[in-house]
Amino acid sequence: MSFRRGAALSIATTLGYADTADIGPSAGNGFYRRWPDDLAALQEAGVTDIRLTLDWARLQPKPDTFDPDWAERFEQMIAAATAIDLVVWATLHDGSVPRWFDNEGGLGDDDAVIRWWPRWVERVADRFGDTVNGWIPFTVVPPGLPEQPWRDTWGILGGVQPVAASIDPAHTSPGRFSGLATSIGPVLAGDGERDAAVSDHDLERMADGWGRTVRDVADDADLPIVIAGFDPSHDDPAVASRVVEQLTATLDDAAGDGVVVELCFLEPAIGLPDHGSGVLDADRSLTPAGRAFLAP
Repeated sequence: MSFRRGAALSIATTLGYADTADIGPSAGNGFYRRWPDDLAALQEAGVTDIRLTLDWARLQPKPDTFDPDWAERFEQMIAAATAIDLVVWATLHDGSVPRWFDNEGGLGDDDAVIRWWPRWVERVADRFGDTVNGWIPFTVVPPGLPEQPWRDTWGILGGVQPVAASIDPAHTSPGRFSGLATSIGPVLAGDGERDAAVSDHDLERMADGWGRTVRDVADDADLPIVIAGFDPSHDDPAVASRVVEQLTATLDDAAGDGVVVELCFLEPAIGLPDHGSGVLDADRSLTPAGRAFLAP
């Protein structure tokens, strides 16, 4: 293996979105009740790292509160993962924000972001900073996000743990971070439908794009690359497996050219019903895509 294999425990497919979130509520996959067994299953399958979202909407349901019960739950999850040698990377934004923050403009409003984002990061750093191994502030950078939140994040989180920054050239100033993160995924035929046909030509085209992305980043900055999230985006398990096989081959080829891809997170760690992607399916069995991803 040229890079470590991680699994992404995103909010959408684990806990589901909270009723305090801007896009909630939604059902998860039972992770809330069975997370100790789920973490053990991922480790036993061969996962080395997990990307755990510290859900802003649950931890800070109101502007001036920090929910002690949810903080304790996340601490327990981190401790349990660490105890079985899973490296924990904490995510601070993963598709949703608290409803109160969205009502103030959310991530699309510069004033709201500059006012509230650093307070959120400070709260999380104070509570969890000594227990996680690394940080991925944004799995996908919101369009138009100003520079200030990145400066605030680096200033607050910078220290012993690595902080992965976006590969967006606007946010890659040397010396401010210890790694580069990006989410990449397939561009499928049929307008990206999850059941679209995928030909060998499609796979070659996607692989070419992934290869160019990591090589371009490597040329621009001499830092290790973290693939913050990769979802095969297909409901057919066999097709999802082919996509993942192509991804791993592409990253191995890049490593052969001297590109340092340190880690890749496959999404989701544990799927929802009728979801062909991910490491484990909703019944907690290894998927074909997970098998291809974790193959030695």
